[in-house]
Amino acid sequence: MLNVFVTHILPVFSIIGLGYVLMHRHFIGDAFIAAANRLVYYVAVPAMLFHEVARSSFSENFHGGAVLSMLAGLALITASALLGARLSPKPTPFKATFVHSTFHGNLGYMAYAIAFYALGDKFFAQTALLSSFLIIAQNFLAVCVFAYFRPGDASPAARTGVDFTGTVKRILTNPIIVSVMAGTGFSYLSISLHPAVSQSLKILSGMALPLALLLIGTSLSFRALGKLLPTISVIGVLKLILFPVLVYALMRWGSVPRSFHMPVLILTAAPPATVTYIMASELGGDTELAAAATSLLTLVSGCTYAVLLSVPW
Repeated sequence: MLNVFVTHILPVFSIIGLGYVLMHRHFIGDAFIAAANRLVYYVAVPAMLFHEVARSSFSENFHGGAVLSMLAGLALITASALLGARLSPKPTPFKATFVHSTFHGNLGYMAYAIAFYALGDKFFAQTALLSSFLIIAQNFLAVCVFAYFRPGDASPAARTGVDFTGTVKRILTNPIIVSVMAGTGFSYLSISLHPAVSQSLKILSGMALPLALLLIGTSLSFRALGKLLPTISVIGVLKLILFPVLVYALMRWGSVPRSFHMPVLILTAAPPATVTYIMASELGGDTELAAAATSLLTLVSGCTYAVLLSVPW
């Protein structure tokens, strides 16, 4: 496991650490971070995903059993978190963010980086294609959770309720989903990319993951860590351990080919996404919990990923 950590995990987290240092040494500022985030999210990562999926074999990279295992595991983890939240005496904003953090993983930046650098091109296309189903499910569930708890009655966003139509529109126009679906169309129809187009996309893709990892580092915050550690520990057990283990058991039960196991495990073991903070802020959740859980569990995921990559699943 130590060799896996040093070879595959440490290089990824060294770039995250560099982003944290550059941010706190004021080498980069908020303006750069905002622009870079848009560049990664709307241009570089979609270009990388389209390129990898379009030039891969659809029949080799898609498996319905793997998708169903992920979605079933997602539903079970969310239900468990909801039950725990219902029994908790914590305020409603805290409960909503707690549940949200247990299932909404950082696929676009963290999971893709681990899959790309640890598994290589062959399995990255698999990871990208399967991730689109999980991204859609996570976003729908997030909306449902906040609609169920309706936290922050004093906030304008909470009073007006959750905009389901707007959410569906955002999901359908999500650049990651659009790029994967477009790449899937090319793959399914066996449409070849012109060498010049392929090379341009490859060059553009080169900046996606390094810049994404730097941006993860700039978002880390540990100010409220102490008082929230017990809750974050529960989130970590559910998100980083139980979710992937449960999905693995479902894949074994459903006889999903072993070649799909590791890409699915990397997706399901992703730490909470930064969007948990954004939604907590917009919809009346607990922003302190979202920021602390995302930051700490991003670091902890280095160890859990090392274990996942070391076990012969």
